[in-house]
Amino acid sequence: MKRICKYKKYKVFLIILVVSLALLSVFFTRLFQKENREIHFIDEIAPIAVELNQQTGGVLPSIIIAQAILESNYGESELAVKANNLFGIKGSYNGMSVKMATIEYKNNKSYTIEAEFRAYPDLKSALIDHTKLFLEGTSWNKRQYYDVLAAANYQEAAHALKKNHYATDPIYPEKLIAIIEQYNLEKYDN
Repeated sequence: MKRICKYKKYKVFLIILVVSLALLSVFFTRLFQKENREIHFIDEIAPIAVELNQQTGGVLPSIIIAQAILESNYGESELAVKANNLFGIKGSYNGMSVKMATIEYKNNKSYTIEAEFRAYPDLKSALIDHTKLFLEGTSWNKRQYYDVLAAANYQEAAHALKKNHYATDPIYPEKLIAIIEQYNLEKYDN
């Protein structure tokens, strides 16, 4: 009888061990897939960001990539999937747009609104339009993003984005800087 009880204890232990190992395997597989997806996204858009910077002398590639990561969750946000809009740019693009809910901030308080966002045929079009926005400014202020373009490094550019009212998130610069440093994106600026 003692032997049977002892056997049951080992059997329960083995079952717990096997289940635990299976769960760990699933966790690490998903973690690895997520990291691969993130790196794949960066690898996909980085050459375009570098090319745009070289052609226009515009926005630092590290800023472009970090904004795309932050605004689109590595190209997986609903807006990015539905409309190839990596930056949350509102309005329409060649007459195309999608209406979606978005979180805005006023006086450091968040609220949700419905807004029209530009819909692009592909990611490259979104990256080109993003650069064009910085180079040409807005309809009400052609020099709106001059400080971003004049920034000597990604830290200055990130803070200039907030100063120039690109985003309403009160900690937008800090988020961009953290992403740039996490993935060593400043290597694309040289």
